[in-house]
Amino acid sequence: MSQVISYIRVSSQAQGRSGLGLEAQRKTIGQFVASEGLEVVEEFIEVETGKGADALNKRPQLAAALRRAKKLKAPIVVSKLDRLSRDVHFISGLMAQRVPFVVTALGKNVDPFMLHIYAALAEKERALISQRTREALAAAKARGVKLGGITQSSIKNRDEAKARAEALRPTIAAIQASGSTSLRAIAAGLNNRGIPTANGAGTWTAMQVSRVLAQLA
Repeated sequence: MSQVISYIRVSSQAQGRSGLGLEAQRKTIGQFVASEGLEVVEEFIEVETGKGADALNKRPQLAAALRRAKKLKAPIVVSKLDRLSRDVHFISGLMAQRVPFVVTALGKNVDPFMLHIYAALAEKERALISQRTREALAAAKARGVKLGGITQSSIKNRDEAKARAEALRPTIAAIQASGSTSLRAIAAGLNNRGIPTANGAGTWTAMQVSRVLAQLA
């Protein structure tokens, strides 16, 4: 059985104290390694921001995970790419460490080049969301709309929900093609695949699937 190092990160002290997100990531990684015949030999947990290309200086647990992975010649497994960072330059720096990274949401066989591509796409999507948010606020203001009920945060949340739904479209289509077409069956399919929910905690429900399908309509 191949050995792997598990790395789990949340970005706030509040999340760290509550365990919000930590258990969800651990569960996702656990399901993934079990399905792939892997063994987690050590787990590293970080409560720290992922911002900035120099974030490794603020991430002692990730640095420790890298050292341990090099010693064991083992890959580091994370639940999603953004648990490493949302910065493409930071991801590039990690790839230069010559430690293999496995992202459960992308699969075991995604090579470093594709990780760069995914990181670049995510960074571009965030930039577009920010731009659309500013433009929507400016347009609403120009129409004389009072912005008390239309905040930058609410528009950003709406756009991010749409982006998440689009990212799930191929997976949901595959589940439906297998004959699982009810909301409950699609939710079970997402849970079986270890796909995290929007907040990274809990399991998919029929109601959550309904909201995603509404975004895709």
